[in-house]
Parts: sequence; C-alpha cells; structure tokens
Amino acid sequence: MTLFLHKTLPFIDIDLIQMVKCYRRIGFFIDLKGKRGQLIRLLGLLLCITLSSHLHAKQLTHTAVLPSTLSVDNSSEWVDIFNKRALVCPLVSIETCLKKLPQSLQGQISLSASNIRQSIGYKSAMVLAVNHSTIAGIIAIQAEREPKQQTGALGLKTYGIELVNQAQLSLWHEVGHLHNIALQGKELPTNLTDYQHEWLADVYLFWHLAQSKQLHFAWQQLHRRNLAVIHDSDNLSHWSAPQLQYLLQMNQQQSLVKDISYRQFMSQIYPHLPNYSTRDISEFSSLIQRTFGAGVVQPLPNYMFWRQPDLAKILQPTLDFLMGKPAAQKWLSQYLESSQHL
Repeated sequence: MTLFLHKTLPFIDIDLIQMVKCYRRIGFFIDLKGKRGQLIRLLGLLLCITLSSHLHAKQLTHTAVLPSTLSVDNSSEWVDIFNKRALVCPLVSIETCLKKLPQSLQGQISLSASNIRQSIGYKSAMVLAVNHSTIAGIIAIQAEREPKQQTGALGLKTYGIELVNQAQLSLWHEVGHLHNIALQGKELPTNLTDYQHEWLADVYLFWHLAQSKQLHFAWQQLHRRNLAVIHDSDNLSHWSAPQLQYLLQMNQQQSLVKDISYRQFMSQIYPHLPNYSTRDISEFSSLIQRTFGAGVVQPLPNYMFWRQPDLAKILQPTLDFLMGKPAAQKWLSQYLESSQHL
C-alpha cells in the first residue's frame, strides 16, 4: 500500500530522494572518472530520473481517493446531522454562505462572518454548534490551511507521512463533532471535556470511513496523531490514537460497523473505549516531553514507569511503520524500558 510515503527528511518530494539514491548507487559501483565517466554519469542521471518518475507515478495510481457526499471546494453544502442539517461554509465565501441560514440565526453575533474569521484563525476547519429546531451548526473550512504532511523526530532522525485527502478527513472530523453533541445526555455523557470532544470526533471519522471501506485512512489519522504528539506534547489535546488503535484492532477481529447506525455504534462502543482523565493526560504529557522533548540529552528509562507500557503500546504501530519492527522495538527498549516486554 502506497498511501503513506515513508521519509526521513521532511519537505522533500519522495521521487527526488529516490533519484538521488539511484544516482549514488551508480557512482558507487562504476568508475566515473574521465570523459567516459561523464557520459556514464549523464546516462545514469537520465535513467534515475526515469525510474524515480515511474515510481512516483505508480505511487499516485495506488493512492486511494476518499469517496464522500461532501466536497472540499469553494461552494457551500449541507450535511445531515441525524434529523437536522449543518451548513458547510468555505471561509473565502463565508458572507454568501451564511445567507443560507434561517433569518433567526443570521442575526446572532457568534455566527457573523467577522466572528468566524477571527475564531478560525489559521485552523483548517472549525465547527459552531447552534440551538435550533432544524439546524445543528456551521462548519467553516479553509482547506488551503490543511497540512500536507506530519513529521516527528525520533533521536537524530525526522520521520514523516504524507497526509492524503486530509482536508476531507478533517471535514468529517468536524461533522463528527456535531453528531456527538447531538448524542450528549443520551448515548454519551451530558458533560464532555474538550479532549473527549476531540477524540470522539475521530471515532465518528472511523465509523464513517468503515462505512465506505476506507479504513486505511483511519490508520493515517492514527499515525498523524501519534507523530503530532512526538513533535509537540501540546498536541495531546487531539490525541485520538488510543481510541483509534482500539477500534482498528477490534475491527480486525469482527466488523464493528456493518449495517449499524452511528447512534447504535456509539451506544455499543463508547463504554469500552480508552477514556483518559485530565490527570492521565497530564502524566502522558510529562512522559512524552521527557522522551521526545528538544532539551532531552539522555534517556531516563524509569521515568513515570507506570505510564510507559501504555504509551509504548499506543505508539508502537506508528514506530513499526516508520522504522520497521526490529528498529522500533530497539528504540522502545532504550527509551521506554518498562515497555520492553510488550
């Protein structure tokens, strides 16, 4: 599967990397001195360009496209939220889009174009829930702000993944927020923390992707969330990897979402999902900072040893994917010593 592009250098096209590797191999095995060497060098360069272009084209042909009834473009659209609807508004046309709302909502200051522009800032998307008989809320999007890749440093190496169709995934994440708000006090607790709202939105994303048999994008989301906390522990606010890992592993044993509505799915699965407290997340944050932080000069294998097995278990699929299983296990045994018996 070529959905993810494994790289150890950020912000460089993978076909260029392959071309350089190919050219270096030619220089290693063949004497490139003199005029004859120059000719071989030129022919080798042309060959490497051809091969790397072919590889890149092959990767593109195998990259799946996420089917959806919503498109991420400059036109407004409606999406169903149970028995209500939500309006999806690209920020570039926010004024025109908001005119599609009922008159009773257009007068609210929180739903003004200026307030939405200020609130969304540099984010790629945000949701505004409303109290209305037929309207669930507004989803503002600016797809051009969506990151194209996610990177994180492990020791002296920087790893990254390409974020394929990420704008579409983020849109469905926001749709999930509105679905979960509608379930509060019913299938979900009445009160949810900000962190719970975020990982629950990715649970909806999992359900939606499973409906369309696109769960490889759920793996992309898991790797993205793990790499994000490796990059910066502040990203724990959106760390849905524990819940996504549980769902993906359970789905391998039995289909969790076959012919089941999201309301039914959440009613069955919510009590079993990892549900960390504020204290839990605070401890994970300290351990992640001590393990991956820029100022770390040496590992402390026993630091917060009671949290290390859980952290290692959640990070392991991403580390296996990026580093390969042997290297990932070696890294874990060095930096999270309490996890070495996973």
